[in-house]
Amino acid sequence: MASILVTCYSRTGKTKKLAASIGKGAKEVLGVDVDVLPFNRVTASDLVRYDGIILGSPVYFGGIAAELKEFIDETTFVRGKLVGKVGAAFTTAGDRTGGKETAILSIVQAMLIHGMIVVGDPIADESSNEEHNGGHYGLAADGQLTEHDLLQAEYFGRYVASVVARMC
Repeated sequence: MASILVTCYSRTGKTKKLAASIGKGAKEVLGVDVDVLPFNRVTASDLVRYDGIILGSPVYFGGIAAELKEFIDETTFVRGKLVGKVGAAFTTAGDRTGGKETAILSIVQAMLIHGMIVVGDPIADESSNEEHNGGHYGLAADGQLTEHDLLQAEYFGRYVASVVARMC
């Protein structure tokens, strides 16, 4: 059975709440086991056990939290063991122009260096005419999380899990 890890660094709990919704959506996909684990319970060597890895961080000065950057730096010890695994990223920010895309790209860049297959966040079809906080590179939310943000996170989780299921 395919497996996915969802984890994030979260200082205030907002990013953790988004991670929980991503995990909820991913768990809806048959044939995929999903672990939503606290950031401090995951080591770089744990990543090797999963077929899909979804990492998240709040945005600080247009980048990821130092704690997640330190974790990513530790993944050099598993270099070569993440090749072909599915990766995805998400972030939260305090305001609309808070550097969400650059933070997501920092995570995605590390995944690409590891040879992972990166899954972005496809924008819903235009007929829904709803604002979308994701956009191409990964899931992003700003300000206070809304019900729409949490539903989008569930969709993102289902989408990533469906890709993992098809690949395994």
